[in-house]
Amino acid sequence: MKINNARYVESALHFKDLTRSDAPEIAFMGRSNVGKSSLINGLVDRKNLAQISKKPGKTRTINIFELSIQINGSNQKINFADLPGYGFAKTSTKMKHDWKRLIEEYVKKRHNLIGLILLIDIRHDADYKDIDAKNWIMAYEKPCLLVATKADKLNKSKVNLQKGRFVDQFLLIPEQIIVAFSAKSKIGKKEILAWIAQQVLLKNGDTVC
Repeated sequence: MKINNARYVESALHFKDLTRSDAPEIAFMGRSNVGKSSLINGLVDRKNLAQISKKPGKTRTINIFELSIQINGSNQKINFADLPGYGFAKTSTKMKHDWKRLIEEYVKKRHNLIGLILLIDIRHDADYKDIDAKNWIMAYEKPCLLVATKADKLNKSKVNLQKGRFVDQFLLIPEQIIVAFSAKSKIGKKEILAWIAQQVLLKNGDTVC
């Protein structure tokens, strides 16, 4: 899969405000400040497509980006959706409830959603919110890829050790993989794009190589 172009489309504070789209959509989900924007920018090779905030909990909307891609020799459009982060302690109870409701409504009702990428910080063990998020995604029977961000912060042996801990913490089966990603070194980019391409091909009804 080759990404030819990417552009920001819209932001929505409420699900009903999202423009309907038939383009296959991949959503990015994770704790506040886990690196969702950095991952999106890294995948599309754009420095500031998704705005990166130094303040956890600042993203309160669903942000949609449209990508022009080439896959299996054909050109088509797909979407990336950057979801609000969860788990920021200083967020008000009402805001946490609003964000939870927004994300749940999105995953349940977004008809073109073909998969979710759940981000976790490789420097820390998963906590109950991360595990609940993964189980919740699986309950909706959505394909899910776990991406361990900030892999450049650890050496290779510690990266592999932490990936093994995540396998145990998330009770992963062999078919479920964890990809370590670094926005700086771009490690893991190829594997993530391959997973996205697989979901698009499955949606299109094409053969997955």
